[in-house]
Amino acid sequence: MNAPGRTLRARVRGLAPSLLLALVGTALLRITVGSDVFLQYVKEELRIPLVATGVILLALGIAGTAVRLTERRREPVLEFRRDAEGNAQWHRPASGHDHTGRDGTGGGDDPGHEHAHGHSHEHGPRVAWLLTVPAVLLLCFTPPALGSFTASREGTDAAVDAAAYVALPDPQPAAPAAVNVPTPMALAEFIARSRDPRQGLADRPVRLTGFVTPGTAPGEWYLNRLVASCCAADARRLRILVQAEGPTPATDSWVELTGVWHPTPDASATAAPRLDAREQHGVPQPRAPYRDTPPSSES
Repeated sequence: MNAPGRTLRARVRGLAPSLLLALVGTALLRITVGSDVFLQYVKEELRIPLVATGVILLALGIAGTAVRLTERRREPVLEFRRDAEGNAQWHRPASGHDHTGRDGTGGGDDPGHEHAHGHSHEHGPRVAWLLTVPAVLLLCFTPPALGSFTASREGTDAAVDAAAYVALPDPQPAAPAAVNVPTPMALAEFIARSRDPRQGLADRPVRLTGFVTPGTAPGEWYLNRLVASCCAADARRLRILVQAEGPTPATDSWVELTGVWHPTPDASATAAPRLDAREQHGVPQPRAPYRDTPPSSES
């Protein structure tokens, strides 16, 4: 292999770690600054740490690239010569800082010295290059949030605490029409209240939002939300079983529906509560898909 080709590859390898840092930093800034893409992966509270990390990585990448380019500009240019037999050879010109061999000659003419110099900047594990895959994907695409595949897995239900919610006010006899006004609820609140022995949800219309997964019987499907403690990797499922007339909405589509809790005394404590749907319509995916909030709070 000729020396110029080897030197070019050595230069590329020397710049690679810094360019990789800059690429990852740029990807983080792309999904956090002026964009809500990061909410597909982590909670909203992590925006500032992600922005700070992106700025640091980008700055380190730019600084490393500048230092490496400055070092390369100071290196002597290889000279082309031919030996006594006419064979082509590349030599590094001797300089005051060149290493000297045991025979007193300049180390710059030693091909072994050139080979060692060319590989002096090969550091860092090769597995680090795997970071380029998610970085490029984040720059070029927007992967969807978790949906029906995760929600259909068993053993991923989120815990709900019925004691966390105060009792709903009793209907006012003087204003029976108020009873018919649907109460916006988060899915976790509806599940918790459905298990409350006081049965505060009885005959009370509620309004819920979530995405759809298929049921097991005609006219039944599930309304789901996924909640995350930190990121999508620890997402847990909230779901209710919906009984409705008409066609089932498309899987993974987001809907807002109005309905009434359907008591099921014989159901197990972990079974999904039932809702008799009265009205439903499609809505866009919420800005923060892993935050369970009432329909009126979606943005």
